[in-house]
Amino acid sequence: MTKTFVSDLTSGQPVDDIFLVRDKAIATTRDGRPYLNVNLIDRTGKVGAKLWERRDDPGCVQRIFESFHKNDFVRVIGRSDLYKETMQLILDDISVADTSSIDISDFLPSADIDPEKVARELKKITDTVVNPYIKKLLEAFFADKGFMARFRRAPAAKKLHQAYLGGLIEHTALLVKMAVAVADFYPHVNRDLLIAGAFLHDIGKIEELEYDRVFDYTDRGRLMGHLAIGARMVQEKIDSIGDFPEETADLLMHLILSHHGEQQFGSPVVPVIPEAVMLHHLDHMDATVWGFLGEVERSSDVEGNWSKFSNVYQRYIFTGDRFFGRQAEGSTSSRKGAAGKRTASLSLFDDEDGDE
Repeated sequence: MTKTFVSDLTSGQPVDDIFLVRDKAIATTRDGRPYLNVNLIDRTGKVGAKLWERRDDPGCVQRIFESFHKNDFVRVIGRSDLYKETMQLILDDISVADTSSIDISDFLPSADIDPEKVARELKKITDTVVNPYIKKLLEAFFADKGFMARFRRAPAAKKLHQAYLGGLIEHTALLVKMAVAVADFYPHVNRDLLIAGAFLHDIGKIEELEYDRVFDYTDRGRLMGHLAIGARMVQEKIDSIGDFPEETADLLMHLILSHHGEQQFGSPVVPVIPEAVMLHHLDHMDATVWGFLGEVERSSDVEGNWSKFSNVYQRYIFTGDRFFGRQAEGSTSSRKGAAGKRTASLSLFDDEDGDE
């Protein structure tokens, strides 16, 4: 059965499809009748759904409410309805779906890259590292099949930048390539150290974030954060190598622990070596550029050349095409379409949490 996505819904069409439950509640009409209020999502958006108490089946709302949970895949049967210019679903039934044939990419946004290909590109770059101990460390991560599977799949963040499946390896590859490029301008910088730092700086996110059904923080992620998790992961690999120079290990740890730049932004230490300063600014640039694109995408329905006010960046962001180049004469869509499906999750999972 072909999936009907939220973005494809039109008023009055019958619906029999699978969605992911973002949240649910029981509400009450003015005359005291209970009804089920559910927010459903897929990778294209969110839609509210309502199921009314049936007079011939009293208690059905409570019973159905208890039959599924937040983050469950559910099959819904009903119809779409446009109410006050907002699409909603009026349901006849909702039940837990069979997940055996579900494609998670229908429900979570994915990178526009092939993670396997990106991993091969990363391996070619890290193979140029000369320091034998750093080289062994990086090879140990590439040889860890469990790590690489999660590394290729994880998002780079919950919502602010590259918040989609494959986002972490994409973000990492961008930083590694930029590290190689900028190292040529600073001959006194330790190129091997910078490349390793770029590769390792965010690996803790494979444990900090949950990305099986939704993008959220794990318990470990909230308790420790990805800097501490990543440092621990690197230390474990260093211990497995043996005879690893202590000074080199300390410098690698410093790169990971300082890459947020300031203690107020989560780094327990601030950068005190050139390689750490470079890594921080490369990471901050990539995250901020993607964050700006996300704000632009969220404002795609706003008239004019400015985004909605961004609480994250405390400013309006120019959304016109003056600096991006026109796709066609008179077009104002080039910049607003730049982020594409890569920022779909920003509207789906936008809540109180921020991330780096």
